[in-house]
Amino acid sequence: MNSAERTAFVSQLAALRKKRLILWSVFISYLPAISLALILAEGQAAAITVGILWLLAAGGAGVGVSFSRCPRCGQFFHMRGLTTSWSRHCQHCRLHLNSTPEDAEDVA
Repeated sequence: MNSAERTAFVSQLAALRKKRLILWSVFISYLPAISLALILAEGQAAAITVGILWLLAAGGAGVGVSFSRCPRCGQFFHMRGLTTSWSRHCQHCRLHLNSTPEDAEDVA
C-alpha cells in the first residue's frame, strides 16, 4: 500500500468513526433534549417540535452511517443485503473500525 492509499484508508476510517460518533451523540441527546424542552417551554408543542427534529437528525445520521463504505473492500461497512448492523466490523471483509493500514493488507 503506497502513501496515498494509506492516507485515503486512514481518512476513510476516521470519517466513518466521526459519523458513528455523531449518530450515538444524537441518540444519547434525546432524553435531555425532550426534558429541557418540557422544562423551558409551557405546553407540549416545544417538546413535539424537538422530538420531530431529533427524529429527523437520528434518521439522517443513521442513513449516513449505514451507507458508509469500507475502505478495504468497498462494500457498505454496516450493511449486508437489506439489514444494518452498527457493529465495529465490516459486514463483508470483517475489517475492524480501529484497524491500521497494515491490517487492511491482511484480507480475510
